[in-house]
Amino acid sequence: MIPTKLEITNFMPYRNPDPLDFSGIHVACLSGDNGAGKSALLEAMVWALWARARDGKRSDDELIHFGESEMRVAFTFELSGQLYQVMRQRKSGKRGQSMLALKLYDLDTQSWRGLSEATIRQTQRKIDELLHIDYDTFINSAFIAQGRADEFTVKSAGERKAVLSSILGLEKWTLFEQRVRERTVAITAEVGVLEQEIVSINSELERRDEYSQELSEGESALQQVLERLRAAEKDMSDVEQARHSLQHSRRSISDLGERLKQGEKELEEVEGELAAIRTKGDNEALLTMHVRTQSELEKIEEREADRKRFADERAVAAEKAARLQGESQTLIAQAEPIKQRIGVLETAIDPICPTCGNALEETARVQLIQDLQNDLDSLRGYYSEQRKHHHEVVAHVKTLDDSLAELEKDLKKKVGLQRKLTELSGAMSSAVDANQALDGLQKRQQRWQDTLSQDRTQLHNLEVEARTYESQLRLADGRQHNLETLRSEHRVAIERAASARQKLAALDGLSERRDDRASKLEILVERISIHDELQLAFGKQGVPAMIIEAAVPEVEETANRLLGRMTGGSMTVRFDTQRELKSGVLRETLDIKIADELGTRNYELYSGGEAFRVNFAIRIALSKLLSRRAGAQLQTVVIDEGFGTQDASGRERLLEAISAIQDDFRRVLVITHIEELKEAFPTRIQVVKTSEGSKIELG
Repeated sequence: MIPTKLEITNFMPYRNPDPLDFSGIHVACLSGDNGAGKSALLEAMVWALWARARDGKRSDDELIHFGESEMRVAFTFELSGQLYQVMRQRKSGKRGQSMLALKLYDLDTQSWRGLSEATIRQTQRKIDELLHIDYDTFINSAFIAQGRADEFTVKSAGERKAVLSSILGLEKWTLFEQRVRERTVAITAEVGVLEQEIVSINSELERRDEYSQELSEGESALQQVLERLRAAEKDMSDVEQARHSLQHSRRSISDLGERLKQGEKELEEVEGELAAIRTKGDNEALLTMHVRTQSELEKIEEREADRKRFADERAVAAEKAARLQGESQTLIAQAEPIKQRIGVLETAIDPICPTCGNALEETARVQLIQDLQNDLDSLRGYYSEQRKHHHEVVAHVKTLDDSLAELEKDLKKKVGLQRKLTELSGAMSSAVDANQALDGLQKRQQRWQDTLSQDRTQLHNLEVEARTYESQLRLADGRQHNLETLRSEHRVAIERAASARQKLAALDGLSERRDDRASKLEILVERISIHDELQLAFGKQGVPAMIIEAAVPEVEETANRLLGRMTGGSMTVRFDTQRELKSGVLRETLDIKIADELGTRNYELYSGGEAFRVNFAIRIALSKLLSRRAGAQLQTVVIDEGFGTQDASGRERLLEAISAIQDDFRRVLVITHIEELKEAFPTRIQVVKTSEGSKIELG
């Protein structure tokens, strides 16, 4: 990872400075007053890549420039010959928002192409995979931060070993160990399943005698139930036969009943014909009937003369009733004017004579009213007599109508009597033929009587037979229930016997299955043994320890070469990867031993300048190891301060050490506030603090 450009907006002391272009820079120093923002530039790169402040304690909102609510850092770097850009933004507030974008510069289209994932966490994981380094490894190796040069040295042996493991890319061995462990757990679980299955199979195989006995008992019970079932099915078959026979008998009874009805009807007709023929053949009866009919006809003919007399009399009476009705209406018309004149005379004050038109005296008026009243009474008396006479005439007309109606009714019988008289005359002439047909009808009557007697006997027998079948059907429910019970028992017996057969058949397969499972179990046990060995090999005490053992001499050599140049060969450092415990057992470790002309001493006993030189040498050695490590390609080293702890000779030697390592890195960035050291660097990046925020000047 080689920085090429840094763009900052509202980050720490910076508001909106010009972009910092690292193109063409190999070794450069960042200088400026204390608090101007030298370290903040490097902190911006770290925050863009890992969203972590340099000290790892400050929150993102605390990094925003005072008075602002949003910050942004765009960091462009080269990796494996390609340009990438990471842009991270943060907006403060109760609902603070963050944004992270990863881009790749496409040389074909001369434009940026987005590589961001759906979430910030996924995009961050992609950045870590791209760099092959995380924040902690970077801080402990390539970034010698202000006040944290001893970040690696002061860690515990285990933590130092973890950092070195990360630099060497030993995480994959941890992954291998985890996968082997998971696979071992899975195989162990499979072994447990197989062992349990084998135990279960053995337990099942021990039940062969039990299953054989169960099969024998099941087959015996099945045979017994089968015999009872066949008997019950036969009984039920008899019931079904009785049901069919009963249906046939009922149909026969129904048919025979219809035939009896038809026969009785035929017999009735024959007997009617016999009665008629006997009547036809009885001359004396025919003669008596002929005389009676002739007498009735003569009486009706005599009454035909009464019909004309009644009709004439009715016509006269009807005419008289009409005339009386008219006279009554005339009397009513005559009485009305008289009533009106009486009314006028009775109510008038000065009455006038209706005849002469002169005024009437009271006596004359009274007399006139009396005369008129007498005339009116006379008319009323005559009208009453007329109405009485009219009612009598109307009643007489009604009587004549009734007589005529009754007469007409009797006269209508004349035609029938004439026809009957004709028939009787013919019957008398055919009486001889009727007597001859009588013998044939009597024989026919006898045949029908015999047939009906036979049918009644057959009907009785059928009814007796049907009652027998019905008696058998009354047993059907019990027999059906018994049959269903036996069928159920039969199914259970079949299932029981089949189950026993299946169990015995399964035992044969279980023997083969047990052998197969035992063979697989042996293979899995062997695999567990192999996996146990692999787990040891992939563990911290295995291959990773061997890799660290191989890498430690390189780190020691590089660190001692730099340390020798910075101390004139008076100091050396040694890494011990094993420590012997009191028990005599060797334990993996990563202890740092420092030696000078006074001997080997603990790190804490060295002065600040001496300690910084040791830390610097070790960190540069780790950075070189990291830059050469396959995958990481971190060809940048950052040194933030440290010169203040050195005397003039120490600073000179430190500069010589930086000069010695510059060919091992594409970018070497050194931060210092010591003015006399600026001239020692070919490129200077000056940070100036202003009221508008810190500015960057490249010189």
